[in-house]
Amino acid sequence: MKTLVYFASGPIREEYKELYFDRIYLIDNCFKYGNRYPKQIFKIDNITCVGMDCLESIAFLKKENVQIDCFVSLNEGLYEGGGSYAINSDMFLGYAMPLFKEQYIHIMNKNYYHNMYHVSMDLPYDIEEIKEDDYRYLSPFIFSKNNYHRGHAKVFQMRKLAMIKTQIIINPHLKLQIIHDSIWNYYEELDALIISFSDQGQRDFFDKIPKVINLLRTNIDEIFEFCQNNKVRRIGFTPFGRGKYISFLEKLKNLKNEYPKEILLFHLNKNDYKEIKKYAGNSTYT
Repeated sequence: MKTLVYFASGPIREEYKELYFDRIYLIDNCFKYGNRYPKQIFKIDNITCVGMDCLESIAFLKKENVQIDCFVSLNEGLYEGGGSYAINSDMFLGYAMPLFKEQYIHIMNKNYYHNMYHVSMDLPYDIEEIKEDDYRYLSPFIFSKNNYHRGHAKVFQMRKLAMIKTQIIINPHLKLQIIHDSIWNYYEELDALIISFSDQGQRDFFDKIPKVINLLRTNIDEIFEFCQNNKVRRIGFTPFGRGKYISFLEKLKNLKNEYPKEILLFHLNKNDYKEIKKYAGNSTYT
């Protein structure tokens, strides 16, 4: 079953009915407000319109057992339509990553952000641009008629990279690993997720998710105390501290607590945690 999901889609269009996908999901607040549409979630043929914030829609899509073959995000309303965060940011794509197939098509326009939002597309995927003469090409102008996409909107073939786990030996009582992947792919396996996302317009969305602790509202010592008091065995971190990890590593080296037993450091961008790998030196293996 082939599935396309268009985040911040705007209204439904007739041409979507001609696309060769078994399921199409259009995610936009426009379906949520006003009298134009019959209800917040409704279906027309193979197209499901979902009146939700895009971050909120991820849980809905998981319940629908959606696995994305084609991801589209072109007009997010960041400048005129009430959008508050970049759909193609690491923050959003990392959270949505459990929905992505091992190979999928990604349609986006990096120029749309005008360097005002951090959109890196530095992800644990091999990324190949698909040109117009390729059979895999799906024109962005099916989804948006705006001229500013001309020459800038791109179609990418995304292929998940082989998992890279780096074991760091720093404390004989503590297992420490660096994993080049989204922390959200491991949600069920972790007892606590320690995130440090700066406010990119998502407000307190992540703070409401069970097992999530926001490092911006606490500190490392309090997290270790929480683990010890609640016998939390396995915790995961996203990158934090602006890449400065020496004091964190010293804490790990001297940690005497029985808990946590295992710490997993997740990252999307390939050069994250360089300081930790350098500090570990010969004690590191992959």
